[in-house]
Amino acid sequence: MKVLLVGPEHAEGSLPPYLDVLAIHLRRLGVHVDRLGSAGVPYDEKEGQFLTVERMLADASHLAIQAEPSAYDVVSLHFGNLEIEQLLPMIWHHQHRTGDVPVVIHVHALDPTLFTTHRPNTQLRASVDQTFATADALVYFGDYGRRILSTHLPDTTDVPSRTIPLPTTIPDDVNPSSNPHLDAALHDSRPGVTKLTLSGYAAPWKDISGLIKALNLTRSQLRVVLAGPFWDDPAQAGADLRAAVGTAVHLGRAAEFVVLPHYLDGPSRAALVADSHAGLFPYQPHATFQGSGAIADYLVAGRPIIATDVANMRELIQDAGTAVPPGNPTALAATLDRLALDSKHRSRLCEAAEARSPQFTAAAHAASCLSFYREIVRRTSCRTGN
Repeated sequence: MKVLLVGPEHAEGSLPPYLDVLAIHLRRLGVHVDRLGSAGVPYDEKEGQFLTVERMLADASHLAIQAEPSAYDVVSLHFGNLEIEQLLPMIWHHQHRTGDVPVVIHVHALDPTLFTTHRPNTQLRASVDQTFATADALVYFGDYGRRILSTHLPDTTDVPSRTIPLPTTIPDDVNPSSNPHLDAALHDSRPGVTKLTLSGYAAPWKDISGLIKALNLTRSQLRVVLAGPFWDDPAQAGADLRAAVGTAVHLGRAAEFVVLPHYLDGPSRAALVADSHAGLFPYQPHATFQGSGAIADYLVAGRPIIATDVANMRELIQDAGTAVPPGNPTALAATLDRLALDSKHRSRLCEAAEARSPQFTAAAHAASCLSFYREIVRRTSCRTGN
């Protein structure tokens, strides 16, 4: 099988590492995989604003001519809220270049904020909606995403689909590798301290203000590390965390909170997870959020999860952690203290995380995707008589 894997292809972000491991494991299954993707978010750093619609269309058109979709058995299309890849089906359709090649869209985003918030454009927003509704197949990462998209776009309920949870994006052959900044953030000389970590970009659906309130209510020895770009920017973080950058801030009775505002590559994230007792995901409801792929990094390593019960978080965690109500600092504080103080409870969560681990490997994910691609190719062949 020949697959054109379409999605952002650059050094940072959440999608590129996922596409890297998906490509690796599809190839290990004997698939011919070619990549096609943008080199970055359509944002002009010098101007401090997103590119104009005209520029994005030009860049997407330039990207579209770099591959011939009809040369493949299937197009595997990936885009989040900001990627110009969401424009490619529209461009290819106008160029009559896709033919009978099935396009399978992996639903990473529930709303194209690029054309609703950053560069509002009714026509392009409609084209993206049409892309979802007329896709040959959709891959969801949880039932929540399926429900929300079908509510927004009822026509998608008739599109063949499969739910396949996101895998870890830490390559299975990577060796954990730290650095002085990460070492300093994770280091805590107190015996018996419980370490909880979260790695990722600052985003409006991450409730860090609520986390701070919860930590102020805790009574156990905790070390909480928040790592990722823009957490030192109050506008992006939703709270002023600058006092905690590189220096632990004391909260509650015995909690230490520290911020590392840097992107962590695969080896660094592996080191972060390895030195964590649990992953911590304090989120709040948001229209574009359907679940965190970073959860897989912890579950595949047998680390339990403490999260708020929004989107598909409970669906992902199940018994391998605890999902508390959003906007309830008291409940989150009690959950953190129980993890730290109740050794039997922690052991049960760790055992459950170990049991769920195989579901979140990149190999299992790629195998499920390939099985679905083959099914869609067969359906398309029957429909077209090829």
